[in-house]
Amino acid sequence: MSESFEQNIVSLLEDHVELAISTVQKLRAEKLELEAEIARLNNDVLQRDAKIQELETRNSELDEKLNLERLGTSQERAEIRERLEGLMVVLSPSDETPADMGTEIDFTPKSNGPDNETSLSVSDSERSEENRDN
Repeated sequence: MSESFEQNIVSLLEDHVELAISTVQKLRAEKLELEAEIARLNNDVLQRDAKIQELETRNSELDEKLNLERLGTSQERAEIRERLEGLMVVLSPSDETPADMGTEIDFTPKSNGPDNETSLSVSDSERSEENRDN
């Protein structure tokens, strides 16, 4: 083979080797960039998981607090109802029981004529009871 032909083959091989080396270097740089991006994204995921866990814990605490407040409110209502029933028993005539009375107090404001004064009204059965007493 001729010397020029050998030189052409050698230079062509050198070019291919240089291209291969630059390609490998480029791929390594891209790999490092991708690994850094993956690490950043994994960190973001961990932070979001921690935030989600924190929010779930707070939500559970708020649910417990709400349930306790509802229980307290329901107990307060029961106590108020018992006191009101006790007052109704005390205020009712001795020969009638609260179940016999059938009276209810209507706490809605009623107009008392042209001067627009309002007062709380009582049910018809209580009015009739008042009229009986007069």
